[in-house]
Amino acid sequence: MADTGNDPTVIGADIHIKGEMTFQKPVRLVGTFEGSITGQGELQVAKGAACKANVTSSSITVDGIVEGNLVAAEKVQLNTSGVVRGDIVAGKMIMAEGASFFGQCSVGPEAVKAAGGKPAQPGAPAKDEARPAPQQQAGKPAGAK
Repeated sequence: MADTGNDPTVIGADIHIKGEMTFQKPVRLVGTFEGSITGQGELQVAKGAACKANVTSSSITVDGIVEGNLVAAEKVQLNTSGVVRGDIVAGKMIMAEGASFFGQCSVGPEAVKAAGGKPAQPGAPAKDEARPAPQQQAGKPAGAK
């Protein structure tokens, strides 16, 4: 059988992978994955699948659960059963009614360019996030030495 290049590689429901995954063609995750994912093709997280990873890919479609930050140059699509717990940076964002998203989201070509194609580390402040003011010493006004 000839490889068309459009059929996704499937990571089955009975498979649990821990580590780092890279790919060039579409991947459909039906099982569980923990670690980091970097790809050129589309990542599809199927309904019932669990993904605990920071993901960088051209396109990400979520029907299952993703815990981690997502960066997609083209688009992130959260379908009705999709759940994302992490920050999203995407060229385009599609979110269906019923989907759940917990995190911060930056959308558009400038957002992707600013991210440099790399997901932020979990819990790390965004590059342009305001920093808290320095702590004031007790009994002294701010700025006093």
